[in-house]
Amino acid sequence: MSLSSDVIERLPRVEGLLNYLAPMAEKPMNLTYDPPPGVPRSTGIPEPHVMRIHDARPVAGRLTLDGEGLALVEHRSAVKDFYDEDELRRVYYPEAERLVAEATGASRVLVFDHTIRRRVVGGIDRSPRRRWRPHPLRALRNRGRRACGRQRHRAAH
Repeated sequence: MSLSSDVIERLPRVEGLLNYLAPMAEKPMNLTYDPPPGVPRSTGIPEPHVMRIHDARPVAGRLTLDGEGLALVEHRSAVKDFYDEDELRRVYYPEAERLVAEATGASRVLVFDHTIRRRVVGGIDRSPRRRWRPHPLRALRNRGRRACGRQRHRAAH
């Protein structure tokens, strides 16, 4: 059952500035490493849009994956430090796998990686253990490409 627009409009909401990629003739590029001199790190141009962001918690029980494409499931994690890579793999991965399996009825769920994003004011975009430290994204993006999914599936097995 889909939620009607009048139900959605009555939900608590805020307005937020979301950056989408502006339309452009050429395919946008975004490098995750320091480019050679004269080469831009990114060719994409952010296009800000003020968007309503609704709080779906009041109708959480009415949302379904099949109907709305999302579900809100309450879960209190046993993770103490979400910046601890080992604890995430040891505690959060199994929690997330169980939660997704229960919510979807899947017989098998595999969490194969994660990204911790944090902005370090005045810091460089590097860390000793990784080639780069991912800062929070400043634009919306879609990682749902089929080729990307197949590649990541192969890498996880």
